[in-house]
Amino acid sequence: MENRPRGAPAREGEKAPRPNLKEAFRRFLGLTPKKRSPYQGPSQSSNPPVSVISELPDNQQIPSHQRTPSYPQGPNYLVTHGQYRTDMPTAPPGITTQHPQYPPERSGQQAPMIPPEVIPGTEIIIAVMGVTGKSYFIREVTGNPNVRVNRNLYSCTSKVQPYSFEYVGAKITLVDTPGFNDIERSDAEVLQEITDWTSATYKKDQLLNGIIYLHPITHTRMGGSAMRNLRTFQSLCGQEVLENVLLTTTQWSNVDLEEGQAREDNLRDEGLWGGLIRKGATLQKFHGTRDSGFELIHKLMWNTKKPLDIQDQIVEQRMTLLETDAGKSVNEELIALEKKFKERMESLEKRFRDAIKAKDDEMKAMGDEMRALMDEKTTAQKELKKVEAGMKLLTELHAAEVKKREAREREEEAKRSDRAVIAVATRDIEITAHIAGVFTSYKTRGRLILDIDKHEEFESDTIEVTINYQLNFLSGIRVYTKTFREVFDAGIGDTNYIVLDGVHYRCRSGIPIRVGSQEFVIFSKG
Repeated sequence: MENRPRGAPAREGEKAPRPNLKEAFRRFLGLTPKKRSPYQGPSQSSNPPVSVISELPDNQQIPSHQRTPSYPQGPNYLVTHGQYRTDMPTAPPGITTQHPQYPPERSGQQAPMIPPEVIPGTEIIIAVMGVTGKSYFIREVTGNPNVRVNRNLYSCTSKVQPYSFEYVGAKITLVDTPGFNDIERSDAEVLQEITDWTSATYKKDQLLNGIIYLHPITHTRMGGSAMRNLRTFQSLCGQEVLENVLLTTTQWSNVDLEEGQAREDNLRDEGLWGGLIRKGATLQKFHGTRDSGFELIHKLMWNTKKPLDIQDQIVEQRMTLLETDAGKSVNEELIALEKKFKERMESLEKRFRDAIKAKDDEMKAMGDEMRALMDEKTTAQKELKKVEAGMKLLTELHAAEVKKREAREREEEAKRSDRAVIAVATRDIEITAHIAGVFTSYKTRGRLILDIDKHEEFESDTIEVTINYQLNFLSGIRVYTKTFREVFDAGIGDTNYIVLDGVHYRCRSGIPIRVGSQEFVIFSKG
């Protein structure tokens, strides 16, 4: 008997074979597919129609929350047709924001199809930081050809530069930041640049949704500049913000996958990224494509915005840059570098002197070494000069800020002093007033109140005061008053005063004020 596949169509004259259980069940549900027409090429849509999705096997089903919404202009319209905005976060004076008039059409590249849903008009600000690769990341994601990219290992960004574009109805701003490995500028100058921008945006309630911190996986080890960058970055952010940080490795196409994975595992060590990860930061990869960049942005879009430590310390606590955690970190690094380069200079000068003492023939043989020593000395001198300039900058900034702060405090104290009053509790005013003449006075207790609107000041320690007063009726007559109200009826009013530190405080009204459970008579300046 011929073996034929179960369910195959019957030959002419034969009885149709019985359908198997799966086929019978599909026919019962009415899911029997129609006969396919001759092949006419691929479908116009890469996604199967909704009517066919339900017929796919379970392992091929597309979850309903991931299905692409159908826009009249096509599923990719919001991704590829967002207009670049010109109203980007304001940068400090002297910084210009570059942006193309229209987003570029990137053939063969599309942003991820399933972005998070956001309220139209939402502003999402993400800072891109790290040693290198920041500008490249921003250019790939925004498609902005005006973003300058440097091909070497050093940062080419000298100013904080925001780039904005529209994406799924939201305004996305990626902020390019200068790195702490700048060839020409010290870390102090870079920190000042970043601090100026973060302070300006904080005052406008423009907080970061997150930070993408980039590190090339091609680096076999994390060198001194990378470690300094990382320490300063951590002190800049603070612990609360770390859960909004993506520690992102780059340049994966330039390494063997296994080798890259081994290096990534090393970055998890406690001395490198391990501590940051333990406190909330997330380890991610950037594969150099627009899609990969948008995947990172998606992870930050719904984050709760939080202020950086540097923002709180500079704006709210009014610290100088040198007093902040980031400033202290940079200053400590500069002191260590200064010591290192000074020792290096001393070593080079000693070797140079020893070489000069050698014989002529030895000098000729040492020609290459001498030139190398000179080059190394020149480099060390340049680095030392940069470090010293950074330390000087921090010191000068600190002195200038302290001077401003002291002037501000003096001004505030003067304003508070002008508003100062003396409050005397009614219970501290004598019930019996003895009047031996036109003028008389007595000692009691009062409180110096700098701000009458702060009720806690009425609970401060009392001081001894002398109330001088003049009765406004018959002089030379002894008056016995049984109540505080009768004291005022006897003449306490605007002719009564207290002298404190040479300043006169007069009773402006005979009506006491109540603060808490007590009543107070107020004497104000004048």
